[in-house]
Amino acid sequence: MKKSERNKLDKKVFAEIRERGKCERCGKTTHLQCCHIFSRRYIKLRHDPLNLLCLCAGCHLWSHSVPTLFTEWVMEYLGKKDYNTLKKVAYSHYKYSWEVKSET
Repeated sequence: MKKSERNKLDKKVFAEIRERGKCERCGKTTHLQCCHIFSRRYIKLRHDPLNLLCLCAGCHLWSHSVPTLFTEWVMEYLGKKDYNTLKKVAYSHYKYSWEVKSET
């Protein structure tokens, strides 16, 4: 996928996440941002809705400031099963098909 195509998809998907309408951690409805549980450098999860959270700016900053607490919160919020699924995909080496993912 070309960088320009990826950037367009980023904007679309991240806007959809912000449309959830409130911070998934504290409930605020202003300054909403899209937050990746596993960094967007993990291409396989970059646009996966399970890997994306809608957080206010304060909670997003918190997630980067105290990653250990963020991980604990995510495991409680998503459940260990979904968190471990994301982790397995992030660290796996299977080939990923952008064509399938970009159609959604």
